[in-house]
Amino acid sequence: MGERPDYGPQGYLPPRAAKRARKIMLREPLGLTWVVASVIAALVLVGVGIAYLVVWTGPPGPPYQEVAPVEAVDPRGAELFDAGAVDVLVVRGGGGVHAFVAPDAPATWCQESGRIESADGQVWEISGRLVGGEGASLQRLPGQAHDGVLYVDPTAPSTPPAPANGDEDPVCAAG
Repeated sequence: MGERPDYGPQGYLPPRAAKRARKIMLREPLGLTWVVASVIAALVLVGVGIAYLVVWTGPPGPPYQEVAPVEAVDPRGAELFDAGAVDVLVVRGGGGVHAFVAPDAPATWCQESGRIESADGQVWEISGRLVGGEGASLQRLPGQAHDGVLYVDPTAPSTPPAPANGDEDPVCAAG
């Protein structure tokens, strides 16, 4: 098989490649400065991580506004709240927490039909789509919960879904 050098990687490289590989090998141990630099880099990363967690776990900033504690809304219902520029309809009845720009007529969650209903005969799905009555679908507001408090962005309502061609009648709300 050929002559094997006393240095460099052995066993899988031909002799000429092994001689060249010797040139990229470290010829002396790393000094104390490398250890110190590694520790400083690790401390910087830990500091950045802690700062990120502190900022990330706080309540959302503007334009989000505090609306109400999530517990202020019945888990099987809906409530109307003032968020400054707009009134917000917060619905928990359909699972999760949904925030909409409040309709003109008072609306509530109907447990029996599984829909949002108003006293003037409008009926909406939990997505905000109008499925009964005259009018428009509901505009969803971006919302976040932090430490049990609901925050919404009243400046960014979504485009409402197109009304369905349904003739759903309210089950719970008197028409």
